[in-house]
Amino acid sequence: LHSSHMAPDTAALDYWKDEPWLDVNTVYTYGPTYAPVLAQYSRPDHLPLFLIESAYENEHEATERRLRTQAYHALLSGAFGHVFGNNPIWHFGSGGLYPAPATWPEALDSPGARSMTHLRKLMTAFPWWHLQPDADHSMLTDGLGTGEDRAVAARSADGSLALIYLPSDREIVVGLDQLAGPQVVAHWYDPAAGRQSEARESPFQARGSRRFRPERPANQSGFDDW
Repeated sequence: LHSSHMAPDTAALDYWKDEPWLDVNTVYTYGPTYAPVLAQYSRPDHLPLFLIESAYENEHEATERRLRTQAYHALLSGAFGHVFGNNPIWHFGSGGLYPAPATWPEALDSPGARSMTHLRKLMTAFPWWHLQPDADHSMLTDGLGTGEDRAVAARSADGSLALIYLPSDREIVVGLDQLAGPQVVAHWYDPAAGRQSEARESPFQARGSRRFRPERPANQSGFDDW
């Protein structure tokens, strides 16, 4: 497979679209990742794509939550994967652009790295490749937010599976009639701990809309993304 790492806010397919060697598209941005990923996913000349770079841990004032948000934003907006970066791992302690708070072996067990482990655990627990972005907001109908605080959702075409990421505590409205019934089982997943629990009153009837809000104000890391 061949692809290309472009400049920030430039996708490989933007520049190399007429090149026969380009097999996989990439997105590189330091802004909210859902918008450019969704734009590339929605192209008529679509190629499979992944987020090749965004903010690294211990750089760009990236919090643990921001690292999770850019990953979930990408995966639920049409990317098949993403690259997680960490200072000092990316230069193995040889001296980077920013001071490093730990050695690279210590950074292997950083909060951001553990969050990526939990993300992989979640996504590989079900057939994630069937997920399609809820681009028209027919399922996640309210409580979306903007920028890095944007809530994003994806679901399978047959309605048997859906995943929603909330970067912060808020009430959202979910159209349960967009999901396969007759009942919908809902779980909350702590992205900092890798643990899930069934939502109160679940299962629900697969009809109408329902309001949801995280049942705890903070996850294990002290942030409020769920």
